[in-house]
Amino acid sequence: MKLLAKYLKLVWKSAKKLAWALTVAFMIGVHNFYTGETKSKDDIVFQIEQEVEEEDNAPLDPK
Repeated sequence: MKLLAKYLKLVWKSAKKLAWALTVAFMIGVHNFYTGETKSKDDIVFQIEQEVEEEDNAPLDPK
């Protein structure tokens, strides 16, 4: 019985480590996929310029 408990404990620890490694790898893969495809230096500069223009053209809030 003790041998079985040791074996199950070892399997459980290995499974937890594997699950953690797969989760981290998946998150890194998803993050790199989205950031690599949507953002280049030109896109970021254009987006910032566009946001500044929108803020400048926005009507003022009379308070």
